[in-house]
Amino acid sequence: MAALGSGAHGAIIGQIVAHYRGDARVLAVAVFGSVSTGAWHELSDVDLDIVTGDRAVVRPGDEVAALFGPRAVIVLTRADSADIVLDSLEEVSIRWHPLRATSPNICASARVVHGGLPDAALAAAGEANRSLPDEQRLLDALVRDAIGAAKYLARGRRWEAAAAVERMRRSLLELRGRRDNLRLDPADPAGALAAVLAETQAGYDLGPARRALLDRIDPAPDA
Repeated sequence: MAALGSGAHGAIIGQIVAHYRGDARVLAVAVFGSVSTGAWHELSDVDLDIVTGDRAVVRPGDEVAALFGPRAVIVLTRADSADIVLDSLEEVSIRWHPLRATSPNICASARVVHGGLPDAALAAAGEANRSLPDEQRLLDALVRDAIGAAKYLARGRRWEAAAAVERMRRSLLELRGRRDNLRLDPADPAGALAAVLAETQAGYDLGPARRALLDRIDPAPDA
């Protein structure tokens, strides 16, 4: 447990594991994202995946109440998941699901911390659900946002430029099906734009039409 994030992260994970220990519905509790990979920050949220039996009944709102009680100040629920803000400002995201419904997006970083499932079984279940991305649509969206970011920079609107670069990054994430290792500085949106474009061009052929559009803009105008 101690290796999973900060002491505060470990305490949250330990509390959740203790709560589900002996719960017949739960086959495994896994941590994924920055806390599991070691790329965490003191302010990182805790991402958890809770694998249940196929017939288990889970109501996210009730689960959060049982886990955290009044400490959970904000709880945003969906059919099988919840995003939680605790009174300490710590953030926790949890998804409850059968093994067959494992998301492919957690495969690269999921680490089982409780239960009988090995990491490899969870990863295999997620990979079985991976579908091919719509590469052409995502490249179109990425180039469109690159042009938008460059125009925002030319107009001195750095905040909007940074937001456009973040949309580019999300398109790249969807293309790859995993997180990237880019270290982008939101205070330098021009540098972030160049970094995401370089990463995209290293892995994908943008084609002559998209390249011609990018050639017509200045990705890093003088500030």
